[in-house]
Amino acid sequence: MRIFWSLVKKRLEAEPRKSEVLMAGLATFNFKLSQLYPGAGEHRINTCANPDCSNIGQQLTDRAARMSRWKEKRPDASPEQLQLVETHGPGAYKLAGADKKHRRVSRVFAYQNDPHVWSDQRTVRCLGQTHEGGICDSGFSILSPDHLKEEIDRLRNFNGVLDGPSCGACGKRFLDDPDEFALDGVHERSKDHEGNPLRRKRTPSSLRVLHKPCRGKKGARFAVALPHAGQKTTADNLRILGAVLNSAGIVDIQRMIGTAATGKKIGMSRIYDRIECLEGVFLAYEREMLRRWKDKVERSGEAVEHLLSHDDMVLTVNWETSTDRRNTQLNCAITADARSGYVYRLDVDFDPRATPLDMFNATYLDEVGMPQNLEQQYPNGKVRTAPKFSWQRPTGRYHEPQFFAACVNEIKAFQSRAKRRMPKKDKSQRTEKDEVIARTNGMIANIRMISEGWFGFPIDESEERGSFKGVTTKDIYTKGAHFALLKEMLPRGSIVLTTEQEATLPPLLPHIFDEEIREDRFAWLAMTFNKKATKPEKLGKVKEYRKARKRFHNDGMYAGRFDPWTDAQIVSEAFIADRMETALRGTAAHFQISNYRSEVFPLLWVRSSTQASGEIDKTVGFPMLPRHLRRTLKKVPFDQEELSQDLREELAPWVYKATLQPVSSFMNSLRERMSVAARAGSGGARVGGSYIQGAIFNPRTLIALLNIYRVHYNFFEPRPYACPYEEIDDLIDPPKLTPRALKIPGTDEFVDLPPRARRSRARMTPAMRHGMDAYTKRKDGTQDPPDIYRMLYRPWIYMGTKLGARFERARGQRKTEPAAFS
Repeated sequence: MRIFWSLVKKRLEAEPRKSEVLMAGLATFNFKLSQLYPGAGEHRINTCANPDCSNIGQQLTDRAARMSRWKEKRPDASPEQLQLVETHGPGAYKLAGADKKHRRVSRVFAYQNDPHVWSDQRTVRCLGQTHEGGICDSGFSILSPDHLKEEIDRLRNFNGVLDGPSCGACGKRFLDDPDEFALDGVHERSKDHEGNPLRRKRTPSSLRVLHKPCRGKKGARFAVALPHAGQKTTADNLRILGAVLNSAGIVDIQRMIGTAATGKKIGMSRIYDRIECLEGVFLAYEREMLRRWKDKVERSGEAVEHLLSHDDMVLTVNWETSTDRRNTQLNCAITADARSGYVYRLDVDFDPRATPLDMFNATYLDEVGMPQNLEQQYPNGKVRTAPKFSWQRPTGRYHEPQFFAACVNEIKAFQSRAKRRMPKKDKSQRTEKDEVIARTNGMIANIRMISEGWFGFPIDESEERGSFKGVTTKDIYTKGAHFALLKEMLPRGSIVLTTEQEATLPPLLPHIFDEEIREDRFAWLAMTFNKKATKPEKLGKVKEYRKARKRFHNDGMYAGRFDPWTDAQIVSEAFIADRMETALRGTAAHFQISNYRSEVFPLLWVRSSTQASGEIDKTVGFPMLPRHLRRTLKKVPFDQEELSQDLREELAPWVYKATLQPVSSFMNSLRERMSVAARAGSGGARVGGSYIQGAIFNPRTLIALLNIYRVHYNFFEPRPYACPYEEIDDLIDPPKLTPRALKIPGTDEFVDLPPRARRSRARMTPAMRHGMDAYTKRKDGTQDPPDIYRMLYRPWIYMGTKLGARFERARGQRKTEPAAFS
């Protein structure tokens, strides 16, 4: 095996790097689409995304299959009809060209004497017919349905935080099917061994459970304890919670906890354990509240319109070791409700469960260390074998350049520690150290041979890379999982989603919301605004807008168009329609980026006349609208400046609804309140990444803190919030005149001042505004946020099960006893 690897290593070193290879003279692979097509999966991702195309949601089908199926349905079809079905019928696609940025060169193993160039990502073109009779010709990149499903499974229970206990014999989780489990233990007996009735004062804090299908097998009977059973001191947990929610760093928490009572320094692992325990309780509480809310809304039978805003936030965490000064960049996908400010989800493109080096060894090396799982078999084509494409590789769900770099970095970090710590006094010790270094150098060479020599990935040498305490995932799969799980959380209704121009969304959203699009219950608005506007510029434009809108309303009343009781939304929509302008970049260039210039989407973007919610100079596009308006809008050129009055009036309500304010408010709050979310980027005269004292280097802990903060933000922090639509229309209650007085110094006399108009904002949590019944009602009718102390000690993760009922009874019996986090 060593001889094999050494020969390949010499060949790799002798060959020029990828950037040095002249690709024009290299051999290539030629494939048919039927060889590469991986299927569409549950969400039909490898299909046409054009709702106005006959191929929408249709998987690739063979020409012969299309012909035979059509002949069965239409035996009297003419040759012209058969030819049309054969060429452009349902499931008709073709393999298109590939982008240069995806080119790879394989030059080791089977190709060490014959390097091959190939593209790691391929584009598919739709040959279906649109409703107008033309050819769709929209394109999409091939993705893996299995990778998307894996990412959905990872994020559904938040990296396993809400998995719950499982059977030790078969691995079936209790929460997946509680009816398969029975309560089984001495606590369930009503009589003792002599037949006397048992009288217990309280139910124990742990219960035994039996998996009935595995009865008699080892591990089928197991004990289940409350999530917080391993923790001890309530005060410490509340102090940790208060600290992480109010800008304290991990080191600050370490100084704060434990030293006063014992004089000893608390360990970091204990702090991490407490944080992870708090995360589990908070997420379980949120899931139960969302379930109750969804059931209540669906039982009401009322028509629901979800106004959602989605945006991304980038967090950069510190490096882990001084020998590897590379930061880890995390992308956070956030979606919130525009009316209430409730943040539904925050998902990070990082899998903390994965261990890169172990995964590499298990995936690409066999039991004796020889390479495996590197190539795909194509028995019915000219090319019999070829390197696996990204959608075929087991590691394709991850950001692979960072994945392979993390494998190398883990070994290099070990080498640095070994050189410092291994004894080297005599010759034998120095020889042992050199052997260890040589062995690990060989491991690095093996990784580079497979990643760089075979798959064509150069090792990521940039200043930002994935930590080896987990793996960053591909953003497109994380995005798809984020929206798929978001749809699961929402009660059935219509959805209006506002996003920025994100390149990953066009190939995903039409498939994730396929059912809603078919039923005309989904609208997707893309918008941009001037984020660099200064405060004086914002204030000036808002003031000018309010004057113009008031003047427009007054003129409309004189003209008989409005009256004093006309709804403010109607006035705003009329104002937008009257002053709507076509948006262009320059004089005749598309405003949108290239990913949105497709047959799937209308090309017209418009500039809004409103200046509110901090969204200055708002520009709105309409990637997905109800069917009749979408088809009308697709016929309008992107640069048509003269828009009909009917079209203006139809577009105005959608421009009115487009906003990103709830997500922006949450992100600003997060940046201000959590020091661990500080940007660990470059600054000043430094070259490369910088280390931020107080920030965090463990992405897993950062994700836990983000989850805790989001749930706390939703349920426990009353704050004033002006719905962006109310701010545009000034629909909130009119201001009240508050009397004022000024005391004369040295006397008890006061001087009356003119009353000041003040508008009191209701301080409610996003969950209370959203209609969730998690709040506490006082006798005077006011509402308070829920008691966070009580929330921490309830078995939220088991709510609705037999375990939950028993734990609730135990909690009720113990409520008069001294409370502890146990």
